[in-house]
Amino acid sequence: MRTYLFRNISFVFFILIICLCSCKLQQTTSYTKRLNLSFLYNPNLQTLKAKVVVFNSTDSISTVYCSIPVQSLQFNRNDTIELATLSVHYKLFKTSAGLQLKDSATFIKTINKRDFINQNYFHFPVNISDTGMFMIDLFILDKYSYFSYHNYVTLEKRKKYSDNDFLIVNKNNHPYFDCWLQEQDTFLIRTRQNMPIEWKMAWFSNTFKNAMPPYSMSSNKDDVITNPDSIRIFLICDTCCFIASRKGILHIYRDSIGNGKTIFIFSNDYPKMTRPSELLKPIRMLTSQKEFNELNVLADKKEAVDKFWLNAAGNTERARELIRVFYTRVNLANQYFTSYTEGWKTDRGMIYIIFGLPTTIYKAPNVEQWIYGTPESAKTLVFSFIKKYHPFSNNHFVLERNENFKISWLQAVDTWRNGRIFSIAN
Repeated sequence: MRTYLFRNISFVFFILIICLCSCKLQQTTSYTKRLNLSFLYNPNLQTLKAKVVVFNSTDSISTVYCSIPVQSLQFNRNDTIELATLSVHYKLFKTSAGLQLKDSATFIKTINKRDFINQNYFHFPVNISDTGMFMIDLFILDKYSYFSYHNYVTLEKRKKYSDNDFLIVNKNNHPYFDCWLQEQDTFLIRTRQNMPIEWKMAWFSNTFKNAMPPYSMSSNKDDVITNPDSIRIFLICDTCCFIASRKGILHIYRDSIGNGKTIFIFSNDYPKMTRPSELLKPIRMLTSQKEFNELNVLADKKEAVDKFWLNAAGNTERARELIRVFYTRVNLANQYFTSYTEGWKTDRGMIYIIFGLPTTIYKAPNVEQWIYGTPESAKTLVFSFIKKYHPFSNNHFVLERNENFKISWLQAVDTWRNGRIFSIAN
């Protein structure tokens, strides 16, 4: 565990040195330093299970809220009080043009277990008087357990009204740390200081389709938004409660679609998928349309799911292992890649589920490059995802498709269908 600590600390200081050197030259860099960030999508390497949301409290102050399950922290007893100690380090970059270091800080946060059980988050301010797109490089270390969390959080201060200008909270005034709610959740909305109180609330059906295979050159129409099912005017105030009354996409805006806040209401267990009707849908990635239709018309969806995996595996034990790995990846895709729709439907979700965790991830503010295999391997695959504008999400990345991916894709699908979990070494 101490080895892991030293590796993380070295990584943090290495990035810091790079940034400081860049500042002495021009205070900007094009993010050419290629560091492997595959830990971002590997839950085993985020040993401190944190979640983060950023709220533009005022025009010049953004508040970073960090949620950590109390069971993830190690507490030491001090007389009658149990305390945990966190080291928090952040670096703020402006990403609108290149990568410009704007601020950095390190501080110690002491957590009282008795208080934290009722409110399992803490917050701290970041001063940002500038406008544009920003990224916060956040590192949190539990000083007793050496568990750590490291992530890059995007922040929008470019539009008149943006997603970060709104904070969704529950009845106890505690923030929601995901961009989705459960059906019938009661919530309130906090807005940046001095924003209007009258807004429009538009409901959209979630009719977005699954991602096309990586070799398909068909155009993606997901940036074309259909007319909302309904629009109504409402007021935002400190006591105005709302209910997530039905599944779909709730978009809050004032002047035009895309300038406001989007809330998603998926299934009640999201990001997990538990109902047979839900478990059947991702199987479409492994079947032809005709085969999937034959499974989908079965009245008993559990029977349809079991039929597919038993046919693929050949026996119950192997089928269980395939199911465990496949739907674990689906769950993780929902956690990491939820965008304008469920994470498993997106381009990154599709690749993550079928091919697994990349060997290497290179990341810049507007692009991710996933590498499967090593440079010396003939089987190495490289997928590039470009960040695109979407009115409902700031987490929309589109795969640069290529017909040359067809052979690798079909080999991966055949591996799953023959009862084996695909890896690049197969």
